[in-house]
Amino acid sequence: MSETTTESSTPHARATWAELFFDLVLVFAVTQTAHVLGHHTSAGALGHALVLLAPLWWGWVGMTVLVNNVEETHAQRLVLFTSGLCIFLMAVAAPAALDQPRGAATVFAAAHLVLRIVLFGAAVRARTFETAINPFSVGLITGVAIFASAPLPEHLRLWAWTGALVVQLGAPLFYSRALRGRTLGVSHLSERFGLVVIIALGESVVDAGAQAAATGLTVPVVTALALGFVVGAGLWWLYFQFTSKVIEHALATRSGPGLIMRDVLSYGHFALVAALVAVAVGLGHAAADPAHTAHGVAAALAPGGAALFVATFVFTRWRTVGAPALARVYTAAALIAVAAVSSSLPAIVVVALTAGVLVTINVYEHLLIASGRPVPELRFHRRARTR
Repeated sequence: MSETTTESSTPHARATWAELFFDLVLVFAVTQTAHVLGHHTSAGALGHALVLLAPLWWGWVGMTVLVNNVEETHAQRLVLFTSGLCIFLMAVAAPAALDQPRGAATVFAAAHLVLRIVLFGAAVRARTFETAINPFSVGLITGVAIFASAPLPEHLRLWAWTGALVVQLGAPLFYSRALRGRTLGVSHLSERFGLVVIIALGESVVDAGAQAAATGLTVPVVTALALGFVVGAGLWWLYFQFTSKVIEHALATRSGPGLIMRDVLSYGHFALVAALVAVAVGLGHAAADPAHTAHGVAAALAPGGAALFVATFVFTRWRTVGAPALARVYTAAALIAVAAVSSSLPAIVVVALTAGVLVTINVYEHLLIASGRPVPELRFHRRARTR
């Protein structure tokens, strides 16, 4: 049989080349979201970035669920590429989608609606869910709502889109039974979501490097750049050295893997990606002007994003193992403390403190595992009833 007519007849355990091509648009989407936050760094811009990132993320998750544990066919590749085009157009329009003029909002909302239609149709054909209320039907409804509200004035559009996305993000909590019994391709899912973390981590390195190149490679800039790279490497180590293995083991061994998929992969990794976007923007600002003392949200982006990244592991380990690692609770608290004082410190000092905290936790966990000692956990004990 010729190569052009050969189809895979068994479910794939690894990401395919078509999926990796699809992921390229997510690289661009993460970059665009970072630009939204980087151009106007404020609490409002942070909220705007999250509103734009959420539909991009949930669309990617929907496609990942659809292609998980099924054979790759030409039809599946066409669905992937069509969805990729939709996410690409959404990413292009994202920086102006919540501002005037309304053209960008229309492009963003229309591409999102087409994406939702494609995902819903593919899910119906594949009989992905037996229940009428499921992630794809809810996504279609919210896609219609986002499209219908695109012509509204800026402030009304923001509220309408926020409401629709709250429904979209919160809906999986109400159909746990449909998720509980799902069969998942464990290795495939673990790899797919790990690739997303790599993509977002790469954005932190690229953004800092681009800012440094534009500023000029002085000693403070190179120092800030090197410290930023240490921050990225420290976050990589936290995820890929320990956490990714725990997640894959939980998917393979825990009852109700669909709930692990929902809580740890869908919700947890959304928090991880959002955290890495904040870190990327914070490191970029530090590389652009290491001696500058920023204020408010701009000052706290790097340590605050790193704190959210580590705090997410507190939640995900509780969902997978039953108790978070005590050292990571302390690490998140230390990073929050750095973020709290960041407005009174030069940017390079803030990045150095963030890097120091991450290096410390990684060295501690390495020595702990190497010694064979159990990981100290934070467990909550119920108070015994007294008569």
